[in-house]
Amino acid sequence: MKKQPSTEGLPLLKNGKPHVSYSEVSTWKGCSWRHKLIYLDGITSDDKSPYLSYGSIVHDAVESFLNGKPVDLDFLEAAIRDSWTSQGFDTEEYISSQTLRAKGQGWNYTHDNVDAWVKSARTCLEALPIFLNSQFPGWKHVSAEHMLYEDIPDVEFGKFKGFIDSVIELPNGKHVILDWKTAGPKGWSQDKKRDFNIHAQLILYKHYWMKHTGKSSKDVQTHFVLLKRNSKLKSAIGIVPCSAGPKAVEKANKMVVSMVKSMQRGMAIKNRYSCTFCEFKDTPHCT
Repeated sequence: MKKQPSTEGLPLLKNGKPHVSYSEVSTWKGCSWRHKLIYLDGITSDDKSPYLSYGSIVHDAVESFLNGKPVDLDFLEAAIRDSWTSQGFDTEEYISSQTLRAKGQGWNYTHDNVDAWVKSARTCLEALPIFLNSQFPGWKHVSAEHMLYEDIPDVEFGKFKGFIDSVIELPNGKHVILDWKTAGPKGWSQDKKRDFNIHAQLILYKHYWMKHTGKSSKDVQTHFVLLKRNSKLKSAIGIVPCSAGPKAVEKANKMVVSMVKSMQRGMAIKNRYSCTFCEFKDTPHCT
Protein backbone atom coordinates (compact mmCIF):
# COMPACT_ATOMS: atom_id res chain seq x y z
CA MET A 1 0.00 0.00 0.00
CA LYS A 2 1.28 3.46 -0.90
CA LYS A 3 2.35 5.61 2.02
CA GLN A 4 0.11 8.65 2.21
CA PRO A 5 1.33 12.09 3.32
CA SER A 6 -0.02 13.75 6.45
CA THR A 7 -2.42 16.54 5.48
CA GLU A 8 -3.42 17.58 9.00
CA GLY A 9 -3.63 21.34 9.37
CA LEU A 10 -3.02 22.12 5.70
CA PRO A 11 -5.42 24.54 3.95
CA LEU A 12 -7.75 22.92 1.44
CA LEU A 13 -8.06 23.74 -2.23
CA LYS A 14 -11.46 23.79 -3.92
CA ASN A 15 -11.12 20.09 -4.72
CA GLY A 16 -11.41 19.45 -0.97
CA LYS A 17 -7.78 18.41 -0.65
CA PRO A 18 -4.57 20.32 0.11
CA HIS A 19 -2.96 18.92 -3.03
CA VAL A 20 -3.38 18.01 -6.68
CA SER A 21 -2.01 14.96 -8.48
CA TYR A 22 -0.80 14.81 -12.04
CA SER A 23 -3.81 12.75 -13.10
CA GLU A 24 -5.99 15.61 -11.88
CA VAL A 25 -3.88 18.18 -13.74
CA SER A 26 -4.07 16.05 -16.89
CA THR A 27 -7.86 15.79 -16.62
CA TRP A 28 -8.10 19.57 -16.26
CA LYS A 29 -5.83 20.12 -19.26
CA GLY A 30 -8.03 17.91 -21.42
CA CYS A 31 -11.31 19.46 -20.26
CA SER A 32 -11.65 21.74 -17.23
CA TRP A 33 -15.40 21.08 -17.18
CA ARG A 34 -14.79 17.35 -16.89
CA HIS A 35 -12.34 18.13 -14.08
CA LYS A 36 -15.03 20.14 -12.30
CA LEU A 37 -17.53 17.27 -12.55
CA ILE A 38 -15.12 14.69 -11.17
CA TYR A 39 -12.98 16.54 -8.64
CA LEU A 40 -15.27 19.36 -7.44
CA ASP A 41 -18.79 17.98 -7.93
CA GLY A 42 -17.89 14.37 -7.13
CA ILE A 43 -19.68 12.96 -10.18
CA THR A 44 -17.93 9.80 -11.35
CA SER A 45 -18.63 6.89 -13.63
CA ASP A 46 -19.37 3.56 -11.97
CA ASP A 47 -18.08 1.62 -14.96
CA LYS A 48 -15.68 -1.19 -14.11
CA SER A 49 -12.68 -1.56 -16.34
CA PRO A 50 -10.51 -4.63 -16.99
CA TYR A 51 -7.80 -2.25 -18.23
CA LEU A 52 -7.60 -0.51 -14.85
CA SER A 53 -7.73 -3.77 -12.90
CA TYR A 54 -5.08 -5.36 -15.10
CA GLY A 55 -2.85 -2.30 -14.92
CA SER A 56 -3.02 -2.18 -11.13
CA ILE A 57 -2.24 -5.88 -10.70
CA VAL A 58 0.68 -5.85 -13.15
CA HIS A 59 2.01 -2.62 -11.65
CA ASP A 60 2.05 -4.20 -8.18
CA ALA A 61 3.89 -7.23 -9.55
CA VAL A 62 6.55 -5.00 -11.14
CA GLU A 63 6.98 -3.07 -7.90
CA SER A 64 7.37 -6.31 -5.96
CA PHE A 65 10.09 -7.51 -8.37
CA LEU A 66 12.00 -4.23 -8.10
CA ASN A 67 11.86 -4.48 -4.31
CA GLY A 68 13.83 -7.71 -4.57
CA LYS A 69 11.13 -10.36 -4.55
CA PRO A 70 11.12 -13.11 -7.19
CA VAL A 71 8.47 -12.92 -9.89
CA ASP A 72 5.58 -15.15 -8.82
CA LEU A 73 3.67 -15.81 -12.02
CA ASP A 74 1.16 -18.13 -10.36
CA PHE A 75 0.26 -15.47 -7.79
CA LEU A 76 -0.06 -12.93 -10.61
CA GLU A 77 -2.41 -15.23 -12.53
CA ALA A 78 -4.52 -15.91 -9.45
CA ALA A 79 -4.90 -12.17 -8.76
CA ILE A 80 -6.15 -11.54 -12.30
CA ARG A 81 -8.57 -14.46 -12.28
CA ASP A 82 -9.95 -13.43 -8.87
CA SER A 83 -10.48 -9.86 -10.11
CA TRP A 84 -12.22 -11.00 -13.30
CA THR A 85 -14.51 -13.30 -11.32
CA SER A 86 -15.43 -10.71 -8.69
CA GLN A 87 -16.07 -7.95 -11.24
CA GLY A 88 -17.73 -10.13 -13.87
CA PHE A 89 -15.60 -9.02 -16.81
CA ASP A 90 -16.32 -12.23 -18.76
CA THR A 91 -20.06 -12.33 -18.12
CA GLU A 92 -22.56 -11.95 -20.95
CA GLU A 93 -24.03 -8.93 -19.14
CA TYR A 94 -20.70 -7.07 -19.08
CA ILE A 95 -19.82 -7.96 -22.67
CA SER A 96 -23.27 -6.81 -23.85
CA SER A 97 -23.03 -3.49 -21.96
CA GLN A 98 -19.59 -2.74 -23.42
CA THR A 99 -20.71 -3.68 -26.93
CA LEU A 100 -23.69 -1.30 -26.72
CA ARG A 101 -21.58 1.49 -25.24
CA ALA A 102 -18.98 1.16 -27.99
CA LYS A 103 -21.65 1.14 -30.69
CA GLY A 104 -23.11 4.34 -29.27
CA GLN A 105 -19.69 5.99 -29.52
CA GLY A 106 -19.01 4.79 -33.05
CA TRP A 107 -16.51 1.99 -32.54
CA ASN A 108 -16.54 -1.80 -32.26
CA TYR A 109 -15.88 -3.56 -28.96
CA THR A 110 -13.58 -6.60 -29.05
CA HIS A 111 -13.65 -8.80 -25.98
CA ASP A 112 -10.60 -10.56 -24.57
CA ASN A 113 -11.38 -13.22 -21.98
CA VAL A 114 -9.42 -13.71 -18.79
CA ASP A 115 -7.05 -16.27 -20.36
CA ALA A 116 -5.77 -13.62 -22.79
CA TRP A 117 -5.14 -11.14 -19.96
CA VAL A 118 -3.33 -13.78 -17.91
CA LYS A 119 -1.13 -14.71 -20.85
CA SER A 120 -0.23 -11.05 -21.44
CA ALA A 121 0.66 -10.51 -17.79
CA ARG A 122 2.80 -13.62 -17.56
CA THR A 123 4.65 -12.69 -20.75
CA CYS A 124 5.36 -9.13 -19.58
CA LEU A 125 6.67 -10.23 -16.20
CA GLU A 126 8.84 -12.93 -17.80
CA ALA A 127 10.25 -10.30 -20.14
CA LEU A 128 10.89 -7.70 -17.43
CA PRO A 129 14.29 -8.92 -16.10
CA ILE A 130 15.48 -9.53 -19.66
CA PHE A 131 14.46 -6.01 -20.67
CA LEU A 132 16.08 -4.29 -17.71
CA ASN A 133 19.36 -6.20 -18.02
CA SER A 134 19.52 -5.52 -21.75
CA GLN A 135 18.43 -1.86 -21.69
CA PHE A 136 20.25 -0.88 -18.49
CA PRO A 137 23.22 -3.24 -17.96
CA GLY A 138 24.43 -3.29 -14.37
CA TRP A 139 21.35 -1.51 -13.02
CA LYS A 140 20.45 -1.58 -9.36
CA HIS A 141 17.26 -0.67 -7.54
CA VAL A 142 17.05 2.71 -5.80
CA SER A 143 13.37 3.32 -5.07
CA ALA A 144 9.87 2.13 -5.94
CA GLU A 145 6.74 4.23 -5.40
CA HIS A 146 8.76 7.16 -4.10
CA MET A 147 6.28 9.65 -2.66
CA LEU A 148 6.33 13.30 -3.74
CA TYR A 149 4.54 15.97 -1.73
CA GLU A 150 5.96 19.27 -2.90
CA ASP A 151 5.06 22.96 -2.75
CA ILE A 152 3.64 24.34 -5.98
CA PRO A 153 5.43 27.56 -6.98
CA ASP A 154 3.57 30.84 -7.55
CA VAL A 155 0.33 29.85 -5.81
CA GLU A 156 -0.92 30.95 -2.40
CA PHE A 157 -0.99 27.37 -1.12
CA GLY A 158 -1.23 23.85 -2.46
CA LYS A 159 0.94 20.77 -2.86
CA PHE A 160 1.82 18.56 -5.81
CA LYS A 161 1.33 14.91 -4.90
CA GLY A 162 2.74 11.98 -6.83
CA PHE A 163 4.44 8.61 -6.68
CA ILE A 164 7.46 7.84 -8.85
CA ASP A 165 7.00 4.28 -10.08
CA SER A 166 10.67 3.34 -10.08
CA VAL A 167 14.18 4.76 -9.89
CA ILE A 168 17.21 2.66 -10.80
CA GLU A 169 20.89 3.53 -10.77
CA LEU A 170 23.39 2.77 -13.53
CA PRO A 171 27.04 1.82 -12.95
CA ASN A 172 28.10 5.39 -13.86
CA GLY A 173 25.98 6.77 -10.99
CA LYS A 174 23.21 8.18 -13.17
CA HIS A 175 19.63 7.67 -12.08
CA VAL A 176 16.84 6.52 -14.37
CA ILE A 177 13.20 7.29 -13.56
CA LEU A 178 10.85 4.70 -15.05
CA ASP A 179 7.09 4.99 -15.33
CA TRP A 180 5.29 1.74 -16.13
CA LYS A 181 2.36 1.90 -18.56
CA THR A 182 0.27 -0.97 -19.88
CA ALA A 183 -0.48 -0.69 -23.58
CA GLY A 184 -1.83 -2.58 -26.56
CA PRO A 185 0.40 -4.79 -28.74
CA LYS A 186 1.44 -1.86 -30.96
CA GLY A 187 2.44 0.32 -28.01
CA TRP A 188 1.78 4.04 -28.32
CA SER A 189 1.00 5.99 -31.47
CA GLN A 190 3.49 8.59 -32.65
CA ASP A 191 1.13 11.35 -31.51
CA LYS A 192 0.98 9.92 -28.02
CA LYS A 193 4.75 9.52 -27.88
CA ARG A 194 5.10 13.24 -28.62
CA ASP A 195 2.24 14.45 -26.41
CA PHE A 196 3.62 16.99 -23.91
CA ASN A 197 0.66 16.51 -21.60
CA ILE A 198 1.72 12.88 -21.15
CA HIS A 199 5.43 13.67 -20.83
CA ALA A 200 4.78 16.44 -18.29
CA GLN A 201 4.20 13.84 -15.58
CA LEU A 202 7.74 12.46 -15.86
CA ILE A 203 9.18 15.94 -16.38
CA LEU A 204 7.75 17.00 -13.02
CA TYR A 205 8.88 13.78 -11.37
CA LYS A 206 12.42 14.37 -12.60
CA HIS A 207 12.33 17.97 -11.37
CA TYR A 208 11.33 16.92 -7.86
CA TRP A 209 13.69 13.92 -7.81
CA MET A 210 16.58 16.28 -8.63
CA LYS A 211 15.53 18.49 -5.71
CA HIS A 212 15.37 15.40 -3.46
CA THR A 213 18.78 14.00 -4.46
CA GLY A 214 20.74 17.09 -5.55
CA LYS A 215 21.56 15.42 -8.86
CA SER A 216 21.96 17.51 -11.99
CA SER A 217 19.71 17.24 -15.01
CA LYS A 218 22.32 15.33 -17.04
CA ASP A 219 22.52 12.70 -14.30
CA VAL A 220 18.81 11.83 -14.35
CA GLN A 221 17.09 10.11 -17.27
CA THR A 222 13.34 9.59 -17.70
CA HIS A 223 11.54 6.88 -19.66
CA PHE A 224 8.06 5.45 -20.03
CA VAL A 225 8.15 1.65 -20.15
CA LEU A 226 5.29 0.06 -22.09
CA LEU A 227 4.09 -3.35 -20.93
CA LYS A 228 2.30 -4.52 -24.05
CA ARG A 229 -0.64 -6.90 -24.06
CA ASN A 230 -1.03 -9.74 -26.56
CA SER A 231 2.65 -9.68 -27.47
CA LYS A 232 5.44 -12.21 -27.78
CA LEU A 233 8.26 -12.34 -25.22
CA LYS A 234 10.77 -10.42 -27.34
CA SER A 235 8.37 -7.56 -28.09
CA ALA A 236 6.36 -7.46 -24.84
CA ILE A 237 8.16 -4.42 -23.44
CA GLY A 238 8.93 -1.14 -25.19
CA ILE A 239 10.49 2.12 -24.07
CA VAL A 240 9.60 5.76 -24.78
CA PRO A 241 12.31 8.26 -23.77
CA CYS A 242 11.15 11.51 -22.20
CA SER A 243 13.14 14.72 -22.66
CA ALA A 244 13.02 16.77 -19.47
CA GLY A 245 15.27 19.80 -19.82
CA PRO A 246 14.87 23.17 -18.01
CA LYS A 247 12.42 24.60 -20.59
CA ALA A 248 10.23 21.50 -20.35
CA VAL A 249 10.28 21.72 -16.54
CA GLU A 250 9.22 25.38 -16.70
CA LYS A 251 6.35 24.55 -19.07
CA ALA A 252 5.15 21.64 -16.92
CA ASN A 253 5.24 23.73 -13.75
CA LYS A 254 3.25 26.48 -15.46
CA MET A 255 0.59 23.93 -16.39
CA VAL A 256 0.18 22.87 -12.75
CA VAL A 257 0.08 26.49 -11.57
CA SER A 258 -2.52 27.40 -14.21
CA MET A 259 -4.67 24.46 -13.19
CA VAL A 260 -4.63 25.37 -9.48
CA LYS A 261 -5.31 29.08 -10.11
CA SER A 262 -8.12 28.28 -12.55
CA MET A 263 -9.72 25.84 -10.11
CA GLN A 264 -9.47 28.31 -7.26
CA ARG A 265 -11.16 31.00 -9.37
CA GLY A 266 -13.96 28.60 -10.27
CA MET A 267 -13.20 28.62 -14.00
CA ALA A 268 -14.36 25.57 -15.94
CA ILE A 269 -14.70 25.59 -19.72
CA LYS A 270 -16.08 22.62 -21.61
CA ASN A 271 -13.89 21.04 -24.28
CA ARG A 272 -16.71 19.93 -26.57
CA TYR A 273 -14.55 17.57 -28.60
CA SER A 274 -13.30 15.83 -25.47
CA CYS A 275 -16.75 15.63 -23.92
CA THR A 276 -18.15 14.01 -27.05
CA PHE A 277 -16.52 10.85 -25.79
CA CYS A 278 -16.75 11.29 -22.03
CA GLU A 279 -18.88 9.09 -19.80
CA PHE A 280 -20.95 12.08 -18.70
CA LYS A 281 -22.17 13.00 -22.19
CA ASP A 282 -25.64 11.54 -21.63
CA THR A 283 -26.21 13.41 -18.38
CA PRO A 284 -27.47 16.99 -17.86
CA HIS A 285 -24.02 17.84 -16.50
CA CYS A 286 -22.18 17.43 -19.78
CA THR A 287 -24.44 18.04 -22.76
